[in-house]
Amino acid sequence: MAKKSKVINDYTPHEVLALSVITYERQGFIRSGDGYTEVSSEDNVRREFKDNKTVVLEMIQANIKPDEKYLLQAQVIMDKFNGKFMLKKLQGSLTRFESSVSDAFINDLTNFTVAVIASIPHMSTVDNVRQEIADKIEALRFKSDFFGEVRTRYDIQIEIIDVKFIQSSGVYMITGVHNDNIIKFWWRDQPDISDIINGKTINIRGTVLKHEQSKYSKAKETMLNRVKIMSTN
Repeated sequence: MAKKSKVINDYTPHEVLALSVITYERQGFIRSGDGYTEVSSEDNVRREFKDNKTVVLEMIQANIKPDEKYLLQAQVIMDKFNGKFMLKKLQGSLTRFESSVSDAFINDLTNFTVAVIASIPHMSTVDNVRQEIADKIEALRFKSDFFGEVRTRYDIQIEIIDVKFIQSSGVYMITGVHNDNIIKFWWRDQPDISDIINGKTINIRGTVLKHEQSKYSKAKETMLNRVKIMSTN
């Protein structure tokens, strides 16, 4: 049985989510168990960074209540995910984690459900980014055409709109746009360049591997290989 604090009884999931929004605003997202300590090289002061779940639980123990600003932000997040989850339940495509998030909004609070709720602001930010990318791809669906000739090497400039890490294979799928044409390539080399190129315009040299109609975006996409990044703007 999940551990339950008596103090948690005084909070609603809505209030815990608002505290989670405050925590995320202050420190970003630190996963449960991934807290760490930094020692400043300048003044040798140790600073502890606790994971978001622990920070939220400490705020609950201290009986800190969120103000209206954060309650409103929390409500927007709850409404967004409740709408998404309802649709996915009807489609039978709700994942186990999404189900735990949905349950956390309505079930009695425990330390476990607080941990789930503490991750939701980060989840919401990632979801917003994915939706922005989806909107960009949708806008290009009827504009994008196949670029170049297969097995031909080109120097082109592309705007990077998505860098997605594929955990199962340990590589990045890079999606960019060149003259309204969707260009994709895998990045297997080191170092990790996601923070360097994401959202940037870059000059690359690559060979057209194939042209395909994406089953996801329904758009014409060009896949490159043997890609070399020449420069970033």
